[in-house]
This record gives sequence, C-alpha cells and structure tokens, in this order.
Amino acid sequence: MSSRSTSAGVDLHLELAIDHGRGVRVALTDALRDAVRSGRLASGTRLPATRSLAADLGLARTTVVEAYAELVAEGWLTARHGSATRVADRAPAAPRDPLPPAPPRTSGPRHDLMPGRPDVASFPRAEWLRATRRALASAPDEAFGYGAVRGRPELREALADYLARARGVRADPERIVVCGGMSHGLTLLAGVLRGRGVRAVAVESVGLHIHRDLLRGAGLRIPPVEVDELGARTDTLGRDVGAVLLTPAHQFPTGVALDPARRAA
Repeated sequence: MSSRSTSAGVDLHLELAIDHGRGVRVALTDALRDAVRSGRLASGTRLPATRSLAADLGLARTTVVEAYAELVAEGWLTARHGSATRVADRAPAAPRDPLPPAPPRTSGPRHDLMPGRPDVASFPRAEWLRATRRALASAPDEAFGYGAVRGRPELREALADYLARARGVRADPERIVVCGGMSHGLTLLAGVLRGRGVRAVAVESVGLHIHRDLLRGAGLRIPPVEVDELGARTDTLGRDVGAVLLTPAHQFPTGVALDPARRAA
C-alpha cells in the first residue's frame, strides 16, 4: 500500500509496507520513523492532524493516533495539548554518500571575447521590467493560456512594423513565426525546404558549425559559398541550390557586410 498526504501543506510520501506479519499501525509507525530518521522530515516539521492523515491514507483515525503516540514516546515526535504534532529536534543525520567538495572558484577572464555571446551585463533590466508591467496590466485573460503556435498576434504585428522600419523588409504578420532562437527557426525552415523538394542549401564557407549540422541533420546537402572582402560570393552559387543561409549584416566570423549588389543578386 502506498499513499501520500498533502494535509497542512505537507507531502509525506509515506510508503506503508504491510504484510501478513505486520499490522497497519506498525507499518505507519515505521514509515513515519524512517522519514524522520532519514531527514526527509526535518526537525520542527508540522505533521497533519490525525483526522486528516487518516482520511488521506484511508485508515482509521485510531491507527494514526496510536502511531503518533508511540513516536512521541520514542522521542521522534513532540505533541502538546492544543498544538500540532511536530518532528522533534534531533541531530541531523550524516548523508550516506557525502558529495565531493566543490572545486575552488577561479576568477574568469577580464574580457570574454568568445563569439556568439552577448553582453548580458548590459541587459536593460529596468526598461524590461517597465515594459513587462505594462504588458501584464493590459494583456487579455486569454493571453495567459496556451498561445498561438506562431506567436502572439500583437508580437507578430510589432515585429512586422520593426522589420519594415529597421530592416526594409515588408512582412505580413500572418506570415511571421516566432521561434525560440536561431536553431529552432533554422530547424523549422530546413523541414519546410526539404518538404518542398529542396535538396541543397548553400552555406558560407566559414561560419557556425551548428547551422551546418542542423541543415545536414534535415537531410540537406550544404555546398559551401566562398567569402571574400565583399561577403559571400553569390556568383558561385550552383543551379541545384534551393536556398542560401547568409549572415549579411556582419558575416560571422569575418565581420564583413554583404555587398549591396550581391545582396540584390
């Protein structure tokens, strides 16, 4: 028999080992004693009332009263008239398998030049908090349920306005999909391209291996595109290429911007 109690905010997770040679009261007493001995029920923990625990475990209240009384007599529990039954103060049990000591903390580099890592210390906490408060105050109730698969309509509309204003890209909000990052979006696109018959997606000859791995994992070939001082050599693209993955604003890792003529091509 196995049960649990949530009375008084306590999850006891008691497992009563009942067999022909052990009664219910003995099994309950042993389960409570083991929980205290192992430290799972810490000193001072308030136990459920006998009536509540009996109802939760499907036992007679007398059984719980007798189990509590025996553990009080043994010194595992304390009980006072008019007060809740609690776990008695005991010396904490030593862990069976002590964890190895943590390695000493070493100071990191003064300047972290690892590519692909933003300066998280510059995150606009105050502005983000104000915007979050405004959004929460005006959000409809349904916004806190399961959201639209493509993202909240308000977010997609804001992104469409931003793309038109800052990137010169006209995008219908209905054709925008909010993803959980570059890898998520690239995985979705790779599946769509593969489903539409594309078999090759060209990738800049120097760049993040993660992107190449994602495309290759989708069953696509990834012919390389040479990069020079003007960016990707679009004139070298083969006819069998169905799409191209570029970093046009700042090529990674060279930092060169894609030439306008090549961008148009």
